[in-house]
Amino acid sequence: MARGEYPSTEKKLRLAGADHVVLPATIGAMRMAHLVTQPAATEFLDSSNDGRSDLNELLGQLHVQLDEMEIAADSPLIGKTIGDVEVRGKGAFILVALRRQDGEIITAPAPSVFLRSGDTIIAIGHRGDIPKFAKQYALKRQILYRGAST
Repeated sequence: MARGEYPSTEKKLRLAGADHVVLPATIGAMRMAHLVTQPAATEFLDSSNDGRSDLNELLGQLHVQLDEMEIAADSPLIGKTIGDVEVRGKGAFILVALRRQDGEIITAPAPSVFLRSGDTIIAIGHRGDIPKFAKQYALKRQILYRGAST
């Protein structure tokens, strides 16, 4: 993990071996843009008067979770499409991203994208629905909100 000052340094830091690069100035600029374009939503997510400290904790209080599920080698979803997963999920969650085994991230993957062994699907859904789906389709789970177990 590395910290950079300018977006132009990210590539250099990755070439030097960093898996993740944090750019505080870029994060700050995006935060300022959200305060201008979405002030009510930003204030809602920032409110800490009831103990919330981040989005994942807020999702947990709403009984919603952000979850990632790796497509295991024996999963019946290998060779199926994102659309197939959404149909099998019966509307219980929304697939927001797909991370390929090689690290490529596809945001809002199209329904026609095929799944491969080692891919990771990232979903937002009801806390009780995602674990059932993962178990049924031989997916390895890692819950992404604080205070939960895998």
